[in-house]
Amino acid sequence: MYKRTIQTSGSPHITIEECRGNLTVRGSADEEITLLVQIDEEELELDWQDETLSLVLPDHATVTCPTETTLTVGEALGNLSLDGVEGQIILTSVHGNATVRAVGPVDLEEILGNFTARDIKGDLAGQDVKGNARVQGVDGKLTLKEVSGNLTTEGLNGGLSVQTVRGNARLRPPFAAGATYKVSAGGNVTVFLPEDASLRLALRPGVHVDSRVAGLELERTNGVVEGTIGAGEATLEAAAAANISLRPAEAPEAFEVGADLEGLSAQIEWQVNEAVAKMTSRLEESLGQVDSGAIRERVDRATEQARRKAERAAERARMRAERAERRWRRASGQPPRSEPEPASEEERLRVLRMVEEGRITPEQASELLAALEGE
Repeated sequence: MYKRTIQTSGSPHITIEECRGNLTVRGSADEEITLLVQIDEEELELDWQDETLSLVLPDHATVTCPTETTLTVGEALGNLSLDGVEGQIILTSVHGNATVRAVGPVDLEEILGNFTARDIKGDLAGQDVKGNARVQGVDGKLTLKEVSGNLTTEGLNGGLSVQTVRGNARLRPPFAAGATYKVSAGGNVTVFLPEDASLRLALRPGVHVDSRVAGLELERTNGVVEGTIGAGEATLEAAAAANISLRPAEAPEAFEVGADLEGLSAQIEWQVNEAVAKMTSRLEESLGQVDSGAIRERVDRATEQARRKAERAAERARMRAERAERRWRRASGQPPRSEPEPASEEERLRVLRMVEEGRITPEQASELLAALEGE
């Protein structure tokens, strides 16, 4: 273990061009920078001049620095943990998971793992998070281009703008007056609304909007479901490939069981179909100019089988969701949903055609018909 301490002012700048292991950076009240690196000798590259430290860390490292330090991390090949560094934070590429807590404004480019942020003093802006993102407590605005996993937010005082969430998005209050919260998800969007919310809603669901907020009236116009809570001082714009659910913020987690399962079939079908499309594209590229009917027939057959599996999984998931919600409602004393309308002739014929095409078995068709009838 190599240790070095550098005396500095209360607000130096540190540039870590590369860390080839896990990196931890902690803020401290002391006016000094302390480096702890898992190496036997002084192998790290270090340049210290004019209150600016530039270095390359060849292994796992811990850096302790003054609270007001500004920090730039070029590339961290492992996990990254930042705590109590309140100057401007710039993160270029983190190959593992990244956790930031009680830090200043953050500007990030790419996190290849999961991203957790809490108590950000300023804006948090970034490009891509390849895993899940959980953000709690941002004084400014949260802006992300894409989250490949799920997104969970709470305590965003300056608004939200996330261009794409591949999975589900869950938004918790507050929704600050004058701020705009905008998100688009490939799965479901769940919004938790406090009793004193003052919010204007513009929702674009892929399937439907399910509201359990008392007194909230929603109207659909040209595919957009709109409504207003209180004076409508904040704005929420949400789009989802599956469902958008509105829930009371004070409701316990158990209340969310049915909501989380609702629309699961649509999410599964979307995700599997997207994977099938990518697989087909890669296969076609790899085949190049090969003109083999047998090979292409096998590709087509594999693709069709994957699509059928996706449809069957989606239908099974939808039925499990409905059964789970009925059990939850009985256990929690919640009133049952209104009785569904009987299956239409068109719906029955659609199920029979799926049997005829070999997409489902007669037993599965029987389950589907029973589900359509509300049994």
